[in-house]
Amino acid sequence: MSTNVKRAFRIFVDIAIGISVIFGWWFLAIPLSAVGAWAFSYFLEAIAFGFIFDLLFGAVPGMGLAAYSGTIATIIILVIVVGSRKVLRK
Repeated sequence: MSTNVKRAFRIFVDIAIGISVIFGWWFLAIPLSAVGAWAFSYFLEAIAFGFIFDLLFGAVPGMGLAAYSGTIATIIILVIVVGSRKVLRK
């Protein structure tokens, strides 16, 4: 894949995840984050989008770590996808 095509695909995935986070479509944001983590080496935008999702829909005072479930889930998904990518691409 050429550099311009990869860059355009990354921008498309970022915009799609951003729109799905703004509208609260977690069922679309999670698979798109997994695709982005699989396709790109450093897809740290997913963590930022998970944090934004928590700020918009999940962070309520007094909830503790449960308020950041989107961020925690995003980090877990990134670790699993990146780890499986390394194993499968050997």
